[in-house]
Amino acid sequence: MSILKSLSRIAVKHPLGFGMGVSIVKTSASDLLVQTIVEQKKEIDWKRNCAFATFGCFYLGGVQYALYVPIFGRIFPNAAKFAAMPLREKLKDAKGMFALFGQVFLDQFIHHPFMYFPAFYATRELVMSEKPDLRKSIETYRNNMKEDLTALWKVWVPSTIINFAFMPMWARIPFGAATSLLWTCILSAMRGGDVVHNEELEAPFPTGATFQIFREGLDEFFASPVDLDQHMSHVCVSGAGPDRIGHVAAMARAVADAGGNVTHSKMIRLGQ
Repeated sequence: MSILKSLSRIAVKHPLGFGMGVSIVKTSASDLLVQTIVEQKKEIDWKRNCAFATFGCFYLGGVQYALYVPIFGRIFPNAAKFAAMPLREKLKDAKGMFALFGQVFLDQFIHHPFMYFPAFYATRELVMSEKPDLRKSIETYRNNMKEDLTALWKVWVPSTIINFAFMPMWARIPFGAATSLLWTCILSAMRGGDVVHNEELEAPFPTGATFQIFREGLDEFFASPVDLDQHMSHVCVSGAGPDRIGHVAAMARAVADAGGNVTHSKMIRLGQ
């Protein structure tokens, strides 16, 4: 607890430096996850890792801090007071709610489309391409813009509402960094060994490609081992008891006699 208290005191006293430090650690950790779990590299590319960490420091920690704290603090002077209110009081504060959604709008519909994504695509091109072409990176973003922003808003609009509504001003950058790292951890766990999508997984925010990867991961997690006809009814039958020869066959015969088909069967033995 004393360590957490010390960190919180540092964060309150030096919010910019703390946010930049958290962003360095988060961006570096995200790239290490991609390199070790997704790409399964035997040797870490530290030059690449440092490049992404630098981007995290100066953009995610510096530029976003300037936007979220001093700039939003001037445009919406009651933002810090609103964040400290109990939820019941927040819901009664019409001006505060208007300011909250004003911040979300500026961040998600102005900042990310026209500042963050161009900067990230350019950084990724410089770091991961043998022959960087910044024009190509901007063209790639233009082609992906619709899918990227749609995916971003599905995840980050709710996250940003929580951030701006409940986090104190000094915690806005750390909260965003923690959410971004969680997103990368989920994708890395889903796509371990997937070198095809390694560049997409570097993005600290959802893009069209990473959101599709997320959906594919969920589909694989909940997938049936066989293709099922969606126009027909399906039922899962389970049985438990002492093992005996012909048990599964007897159940399959009962299903067949009732006019059904067995699409998949599995037997699990527990204990002796």
